[in-house]
Amino acid sequence: MKKIKKKVSRTKFFIGLQVVLSFLLLSSFTSIEKNPNEKDKDVVIENKLVKVSVDEKNGCFSVLEKTSGQLWNSDPWDQAAGTLSVMVNGKSQTVNISKSKSITVSIKSKNVISISFMNPILDDETLEGISIETELRLDPVTAKLDIEVLSYKGGKYKLTDLNYPTRAFSLETDVDRGAAVIPQKQGVICPSYIFPMNGGSFCMWDDATYTAKTIGTLDLFNASGLTMPWWGTYNEKSAVIGIVDEASRPKMFYNLNNNGQYLFNPEGKMSPNKRIVYLDPIWNLKKENQPKIISYQFIPKGNYVDMCKVYRKEAIKRGYFVSLEEKAKRDPDVKKLAGAVYMGVYGAYPHYVEMPGMTFTFKELSEMIKTTHDELKVDNAFFHAWGVFSNFVPNCWPINENLGGVSGLKEAVDLTKKYGYLYSSYHAYSATLENDPKFDTGLFAKNDKGSLKNTGSRWANIDQNKQLGLAQKSLDKEIAALGLEADITDISFSYFADEDNTGYFNLAKYLDSKNLVNGTEHGQQQYIPYFDMFEGMTYLNSNLALFTHRAPLFNLVFHDAIGVFGKIQDPDNQISENGDFAVKSLRNMLFGIGSTIFFSPYEFDGMKVMIKMANEVVSPVNKETFFAELVSHEYLSPDFNLQKSKFSSGTEVIANLGPVKQKTKEGLEIPAFGYQVKYKDGKVSKGSFQISYKN
Repeated sequence: MKKIKKKVSRTKFFIGLQVVLSFLLLSSFTSIEKNPNEKDKDVVIENKLVKVSVDEKNGCFSVLEKTSGQLWNSDPWDQAAGTLSVMVNGKSQTVNISKSKSITVSIKSKNVISISFMNPILDDETLEGISIETELRLDPVTAKLDIEVLSYKGGKYKLTDLNYPTRAFSLETDVDRGAAVIPQKQGVICPSYIFPMNGGSFCMWDDATYTAKTIGTLDLFNASGLTMPWWGTYNEKSAVIGIVDEASRPKMFYNLNNNGQYLFNPEGKMSPNKRIVYLDPIWNLKKENQPKIISYQFIPKGNYVDMCKVYRKEAIKRGYFVSLEEKAKRDPDVKKLAGAVYMGVYGAYPHYVEMPGMTFTFKELSEMIKTTHDELKVDNAFFHAWGVFSNFVPNCWPINENLGGVSGLKEAVDLTKKYGYLYSSYHAYSATLENDPKFDTGLFAKNDKGSLKNTGSRWANIDQNKQLGLAQKSLDKEIAALGLEADITDISFSYFADEDNTGYFNLAKYLDSKNLVNGTEHGQQQYIPYFDMFEGMTYLNSNLALFTHRAPLFNLVFHDAIGVFGKIQDPDNQISENGDFAVKSLRNMLFGIGSTIFFSPYEFDGMKVMIKMANEVVSPVNKETFFAELVSHEYLSPDFNLQKSKFSSGTEVIANLGPVKQKTKEGLEIPAFGYQVKYKDGKVSKGSFQISYKN
């Protein structure tokens, strides 16, 4: 623009000034025009904490977190702002939207940038009619950046998914020392660097990072997916957490120290890409009415604990956080969960009725309860009895007369009350089983055409809107007959499908109205206001756990809002990929989780040693910390086996989950599979689990 000469009339001066102001105002609301002779420029929005720069040429953005000086660059592989899945000639293709015929970057206001991608190019073919409109919105004051997919059109093409932003906030393997943070189950972190580990484990870990084993997707809110709607990455300088609203319902794509070699293997080529760690949101473009927004927050010097505390504030804001102290005021029996050993007694139900070799009588159940109290000296226990009814699920009534009837089971329940324990029968209203003589497909949900839905899901085939009626048909009778103080209702609350969930919430509200100590398998954050305990949040059948480290992400957010115990299918007494009794017990102490012992009646004698140890080692920690916030957790050794947790009660736990003794940097030595607990009164408890042999 030409400079305004000094010697001009006042009229010409003001006319010129108006032209300048008009141009500036117009340019702030329209696209930045590209001059073919000019070098590509970045369009910038910033505040005191964050600077966001968008490349005009490809629509990619970078973020400078100013406090630490951390620059989060865009996609290091393909310089792709996003990748679009689209059907082309009947085949699903992945398109880099940064290779579009037209990309427009616009400043809409001081802190908002709009980006348009139109007519992407795939193998020299222009996909005419496809457009993607996105927006970056920087909070004027805080380090928060909202990224939204505003609209999209497919033209003659069918659009399915959009990864946006793609490979943002990534970590380069063995260059960046940090981790990806994923709240699957209780939670995991995946280091972005090689670290000491057992030789066999390293072989599996390193091999997997060059194959498709360390990539995948996780759904939000299902039995094996994300338990909280966020994820993030961090390095030694800074952390970034992305939080989504449940209504957005993206999947999360993970790439853990992978270079995409599997993509080049069919051609016999080496991957040109660096090994990186990244987590992408995948937006379902078939769900047109779903919002598609993720909010990133940047934390100087942050890590996975800081991310959890950021989300804790969000969970409170969203209304998911109801403290255990509040719940105990309403129902004092909630206090019985503190330090309780959760004991599942499996007598066949719900899979079968009176299964030979596993069924117990109610007299035998009473003897187990009495032995637990008198011989094993267990202070707090929660007995969960499977197999007390004469019907299969979802018909949880009547109480089986062949096993002792109402009077026999009531004697057992009365014993639990006498000892200050809790009791619940096994209940489920989400499933009708194929081997049930009364198998009823009339309970199944149906689609608009009247066809049965969920026929392939054995444990979630009943219409959610029929589950409340099934519970009402039986639970009140059982409460009246036994004087129940607790209820465990299995599995209904581990799913949060892409549909109206009124039926699930109606069931949760009904169970909550009974004012019992209320528990369920798996559990999700949206049900925390209605429940007192979740059974689950462990890592059974989690491929991620093979390439990551287990971290108490869920409990760092919700420990003082919900009691968490182990999973019936992966109890502490059973050896699995999650460890043996020693490792699981140490992890329980660190994470603030209650012990779970699950057995069939004929195994009870073999459980006694572990029940006694759980009561003496784990329960005291859980009892003192049950109502407390899990304030912090950290890994103290390069192999991640030595860990430390602090609770708001003042309790500190240091545990060594490995087979060799380790020292803290202060010189405190913790033996192999050992622990040191400092209680709030200053008392210190030490010990270790050891393998012994008797000839």
